[in-house]
Amino acid sequence: MEALKRIEVRELSTPPVTVPPTYTISKIVGKLKETNAYEAFVVEKDKVGMVTIRDILRASQIEGVKIAAVTKYPTKLSPTASLGQAARIMTDYRLRALPIVEDGEVTGAVTAKRVLEFILEKAPLNFQVGSLASGNLTMISESDTVAKARNLMVEKKIDHIPVTSDKKVSGIVTSSQIVFSLVPRERIGSETVGLEGLRILGFQARSLMDSDLVLFPAEKGASEALRGMLRTGRTYSLITVLDMVQGIVTPRDYVKILAEPEAKAEIPVYIVGLPEDPFESEVAKSKFLNVAATLNKAFPEIEEARSIIKTSESVKGKERRRYEVDVALTTARGVITYTHTGWDLSDIYDELAVRLKRLLTEKQRSTRRYLRRGLKKMRTR
Repeated sequence: MEALKRIEVRELSTPPVTVPPTYTISKIVGKLKETNAYEAFVVEKDKVGMVTIRDILRASQIEGVKIAAVTKYPTKLSPTASLGQAARIMTDYRLRALPIVEDGEVTGAVTAKRVLEFILEKAPLNFQVGSLASGNLTMISESDTVAKARNLMVEKKIDHIPVTSDKKVSGIVTSSQIVFSLVPRERIGSETVGLEGLRILGFQARSLMDSDLVLFPAEKGASEALRGMLRTGRTYSLITVLDMVQGIVTPRDYVKILAEPEAKAEIPVYIVGLPEDPFESEVAKSKFLNVAATLNKAFPEIEEARSIIKTSESVKGKERRRYEVDVALTTARGVITYTHTGWDLSDIYDELAVRLKRLLTEKQRSTRRYLRRGLKKMRTR
């Protein structure tokens, strides 16, 4: 499994689903349904955004709203990034795809589906699927509304809710089903949603649920369950114990198998000025922790790491913000600081890591030269 984690993501690259930033939410729903995708990448001049089904599910209004209202900015991968790194990011941020970017251009994507296919091809999973299952299922009854399912998905950050009848699971509602139902078939790709789509939220769950369930006993092999999930084109397997549904396995549970361990800094790390957007905030925290841990491993003399994020609105409007990030590393010999600006926090921290490593290396060399000169003088006396 460790060898698979080191595979470069370009070996798993698939054609990305991309849309321009001028799209409305209702139009992107049509694109996602047409391509049977969970997410699309928004290609802007100097950024790569992403809109997922769950982002659309959170939207309070869909009609005539530009996708900027629900766009977030994930970590971009270079073609040589490792599969383990991609799996870690996808797992931490509950994403099913990440863009592969080379020379500023989106050249591909690594998707959860492709990772699952790769696992099935290369890594026999010799353990029971029950060991992957998430318990404490969130369920609703057939008579509950679609709106209730939607609210629970948003609150708990999930995409699947089993539906019960007479205390038994009779179906399942997914986030994709809800989002696609909000835009009637004849309106997909147009600028409006219409009342029909909004009325769906008041319908009972039984009217939308899929009753053709993917079920696997907990003692079945994880590979067999994965094969069944891919064969049926579903994004879940309900796990049963004595014919009763006790848990669920989703693509995230399989992707997590390949995730590289999260970096942990052994020094105090502080970050101030995190963005209001929870996704960008998590990206910034994760990136800076990785930067601090990586630098501290290479340069043990670092005693503390601090970062301050300053956010300013661009002249083009409130939808896009520019960041100025200051990083200060405290060492026994003093404080090393560096500042970088840009539109993408992930890119900014990547660049800061490179620059700070260079600065620390130069200081290390200067110290060694100074010590060598001092020793020379002592010998000549």
